[in-house]
Amino acid sequence: MNGIMRPFQRVLTLIALTSILPLVGSSVSAQESDSTITRTMDPIVITAERTETLLSSSTGSVSVLSARQLEQLPTRSVVEALSHVPGLVFLDNDGMGWNPQMVTRGFYGGGEAEYGVVLIDGIPVNNLENGLVNWEQLMQSPGTTIEVLRGGASSLYGDAAIGAVINIRTDGSRFTQNQFTFQTGSHGRRSVKALLQNAAWSATADLGTSEGYRDHSGRASVSFGVQRHLNWGADGSIVFSGQFNDRKADLPGPIRSSDEGDRTESLSFFRFDELAEQTKRAGVRAERTVGTARLRTSLTYETRDLTHVRTLPLAATFADTQERDVTAGGWRMTAQWADWKLPINFDHQLTLGVDAYTGSLDSRYYQIATGGLTDAYRFSTGGREQINAEGSVSRTALAGYAQFDVKPISRVKVSLGARYDRLSDSFDAVEDLSEEAPSASNSAFSPKAGVNVRYLSSPTQVGNVYASVSRSFKAATLDQLYDLRALPVPFPPYTVRIASPTLQPQEGTALELGFFHTAQFASGWQGRLSTSIYTMDMENEIDFSFETFSNVNIGMSRHRGVETGLSVEKPGLVALFVNYTMQDVTQESGDNIGKAVKAIPKTAISTGISSEWGPLSATLALKAVSDIWIDDANTVPLEDYSTVDLRLAWSMTDWLFSVDVFNALDTAYDSTAYPDPSGSDVLFLFPSAMRTVSLSARYRF
Repeated sequence: MNGIMRPFQRVLTLIALTSILPLVGSSVSAQESDSTITRTMDPIVITAERTETLLSSSTGSVSVLSARQLEQLPTRSVVEALSHVPGLVFLDNDGMGWNPQMVTRGFYGGGEAEYGVVLIDGIPVNNLENGLVNWEQLMQSPGTTIEVLRGGASSLYGDAAIGAVINIRTDGSRFTQNQFTFQTGSHGRRSVKALLQNAAWSATADLGTSEGYRDHSGRASVSFGVQRHLNWGADGSIVFSGQFNDRKADLPGPIRSSDEGDRTESLSFFRFDELAEQTKRAGVRAERTVGTARLRTSLTYETRDLTHVRTLPLAATFADTQERDVTAGGWRMTAQWADWKLPINFDHQLTLGVDAYTGSLDSRYYQIATGGLTDAYRFSTGGREQINAEGSVSRTALAGYAQFDVKPISRVKVSLGARYDRLSDSFDAVEDLSEEAPSASNSAFSPKAGVNVRYLSSPTQVGNVYASVSRSFKAATLDQLYDLRALPVPFPPYTVRIASPTLQPQEGTALELGFFHTAQFASGWQGRLSTSIYTMDMENEIDFSFETFSNVNIGMSRHRGVETGLSVEKPGLVALFVNYTMQDVTQESGDNIGKAVKAIPKTAISTGISSEWGPLSATLALKAVSDIWIDDANTVPLEDYSTVDLRLAWSMTDWLFSVDVFNALDTAYDSTAYPDPSGSDVLFLFPSAMRTVSLSARYRF
């Protein structure tokens, strides 16, 4: 371990030891009780089993960011809050966190795919073509909480739920709340946020602009959301919702390690790169008791228009720029029957569900420029030239799942689940602009079995240990299968396509062992400790091959790791958290057997402390990332880095003023990198911003 991580390891070890000793020192009570700690320190979560369950009784690794924690942390976005969850690491492609790439349990899509499912109130928001997430559409309200389920969850969520499931819950609080928030800060950052909410309806708005840390990195985003809540009988509800997001961004791209100069500069290769995206979503959710079961249904429609000018460097001095126009849309339906009761004498719960989706996208590519800086890019105006390719692709998915939880005795829960998915893809070519590609159909059976045992239950402490085995899968995305972009190469046939319609789904078997322990003492101190240890063997993992300039199934890989989260607090005085993540991912086939998979941080630590003194509060948060290899052969490391963020806040009757300082120590670092595709020693680096400051004023009425 490099020196930069040792101070964080010592802090983690000391805090863990001093917190665990009092937890395990008390006697074990043989009697179950509905204690105060169960109500206050063991929250009810939905994401873990797609129905209400106590967090401690889960058979998987679950974390919750409460509304209070989201308010205390120094953040510019939801992603910066998520980076303080054990097991989640975000790499930054634009310098200020507006284009984050998630790494979880050793899975990293590199901006081409996502290995996690992101939900807003249970509805997935990942893009149709590649599964990526527009994080700027995720708006927070005072009652927002975030639940994170890590590890393979295909038995409940199906395709792509292989690294994590993140559920942004905005409907957990229906109290009347009206507020406006104004923000200003470094690099021209300006934003206005508004919330109007009562028990029957809510409306949110978020408007933000930024000049960006680097040249050619300005952006603007506008988001709106509405919800209307209605009663459905005596114990039912219906929620109508709509969301709109419009964002525009200049994309600075990476810098080259061979260049000397200001890290804020943008290479001329990327001077045309930009993104303009508009997303509209409308839906209805309903739930009601039917017989002995709770029926939940939803229907959602989404449409999205995207214009994306993107440069792909093919060598340190040669690149290709094309514009892609996408029109996508689709319908999503879910139906779930929860808490069915069977004629058995044990305490149990049966959940049955159906998910269905159908969506399509039209895609067109236009040539912008190809060549070197001194020729093609020097004289190009950045305007469209000829159309290169056009085609349409669609995906239809249907799945059924079942989850059965039974308690043969009060301290033991056995959980059995399974899901069957069927995905069908089809591609329609446009004559003279694209070639026919075979349709594909894939099916997957994803079982899971787990057991949770409560080893401690007393008026002050609750402890549970769990173990599970599961099977998960991820189908190739529509872009990985059918993307029309072709790249020029200096050998026959002189153009190659990144996409490959013969890609097979990625599949993996995971074993996991973990525990949850919570404690609350008469002195007012309370704490929570959770740890998970996992191993997952993957088959047919998809990666980009620089040898063929295309997506390929690379064979087998092994994902192993440890995730630990510790929080200790005395409400109203001080709160402390420490999170430790270790991801050990190795290649198990090919020329680099036993080598670490590139671009994956092996170790990540986040820790922070918050304190309150009447109307004043302060939070200090630290993050450190280490042990990243840039190449498959593990010969080129990325320099380890750590950052310190700070929040100071002052609350009045109706006002809250805060100052956030990000990267307070003004550390220069690169969050990620990739090698020159042509094989030279040049690296393409993504520099992160130096110290930035944000000022915020919130008015509630």
